Amino acid sequence: MRSTFLGFNAARSGLFAAQRALDITGHNIANVNTKGYTRQRLEQAASIPMPLPGGQGMLGTGVSTLAIKQLRSEFLDFKYRDEANSEGYWEAKRDGLHFIESIMNEPSDTGITTVIDQLFASFQQLSKPENADNLTTRALVRQNAITFTNSINHMYDQLENLVRNYNSDVVNIVSSINGHAEQIARLNEQIFRYEVDGSNANDLRDQRNLLIDELSKYVSVEVLEVADSNDHNLGGGAHVGRKMVLQINGQPLVYHNKAYKLDTDIKEKSQFFEDIGVDLEINTVRWESGSALNVSGIDGELKALLNLRDGSSGSNKGIPYYIERLNHFTQVFAEEINKIHSQGYGLDGNDGYLFFTANGVSSEAARDEGAPRITAKNISVALDIEDLNKIAAATEKDLLPGDGSNALKLANTRDNLGMFSEGKPEDFLKSLISNLGVDTQEAMRNAANQAILTAQVDMERQRISGVGQDEELSNMIRFQHAYNASARMITTMDEMLDVIINRVGLVGR
Repeated sequence: MRSTFLGFNAARSGLFAAQRALDITGHNIANVNTKGYTRQRLEQAASIPMPLPGGQGMLGTGVSTLAIKQLRSEFLDFKYRDEANSEGYWEAKRDGLHFIESIMNEPSDTGITTVIDQLFASFQQLSKPENADNLTTRALVRQNAITFTNSINHMYDQLENLVRNYNSDVVNIVSSINGHAEQIARLNEQIFRYEVDGSNANDLRDQRNLLIDELSKYVSVEVLEVADSNDHNLGGGAHVGRKMVLQINGQPLVYHNKAYKLDTDIKEKSQFFEDIGVDLEINTVRWESGSALNVSGIDGELKALLNLRDGSSGSNKGIPYYIERLNHFTQVFAEEINKIHSQGYGLDGNDGYLFFTANGVSSEAARDEGAPRITAKNISVALDIEDLNKIAAATEKDLLPGDGSNALKLANTRDNLGMFSEGKPEDFLKSLISNLGVDTQEAMRNAANQAILTAQVDMERQRISGVGQDEELSNMIRFQHAYNASARMITTMDEMLDVIINRVGLVGR
């Protein structure tokens, strides 16, 4: 039989449901500008009805609130992190190649090609008979040569310093990855503890998801939720007994409340720089346990920084690649100039002088066994050339002092198509700068495309998860009306009972 107060219970449940929905709406509105916040909704269902006798049907008993759920798409979360990971990679690569372009400084009026042109122009001036024994012209040749070597040295030094800078960036970004992993591990513990009774720790999950979003820009991570071994002892709930695992290349970065950090404390000599005679140490990235990190599939900003710092060939054209190309140009160019110059004669009547040496030593010292090879780092004008009379402008000793035919040979090397596989010196530099430009344009294009893709996925994600003020205000009015209606229902039931209790049976008294 129906209880006299059944209507009160139904109205009371509606009152409490509307009040709870209003609380959630207020929480959404308060967090409309909170980064990473996911809007929440109250899930509710009709209470268990009461059967009426005689097969008359089921009488409703009100509403039950089931859970406070987030409106979130796991697929869009995965998609966003994948796009953000690519965006982080291409943005870091784009910025790195921009730095290399600024160091190369080509084409420009102050770049290396201009300096080389000035050197060849001074050789051309020296080749004229009236200038062959002119000390002012010879001084101009030496000064332009010094400008050339200083430019090459400076370019190399800037590239080497850029490697050191990116090494520091690698250390910093690994520190950021570890910091995010620690925070996620702490949140995992809190979420697990708060959800043990079947609740949903929505706001904590928002904080964790935001950290994972940020982490995905640094490195590619796989997000898993695995069943706890004690799951069968716990109550209901979608997330009860589930533990989160973050993996990099199949190795856990976070396993529930434990963070497995990356380590950059170990420094090793760079094999590339050691091969060219430079003592430069870089920080290796490995797991804190000491096991190696497979960097081939980590992607993201960390992968781009490692490629820029270490890449020397193939698709990973980093700073070492451009240093190697600069060294190749310097060595071949210096060898060609030295070969011609050493066959000519200076005003002192002697031959065999080198024009360029490593570290500016004399020709004799440069020919000693064990002397370093000329590189972009150490190329200098030979010590002998401090004496202007030793600049070998003449081809034959007997033609001194007015012969400039050897200087003409030096000037003509600018058109030597067989000097490099790309052609003459100018062609080599143009090819190098063009390749750099193509790589930079690719990085710029991909970074721009990825930024658009990431924004589009995020926009779609916000369409589902983001708080819309207009929608929340509409909900607020809707729930307010529901609350008022339930309150009015209680008033009506109260008036009905008042009639039964206080008025029935009073007629005739």
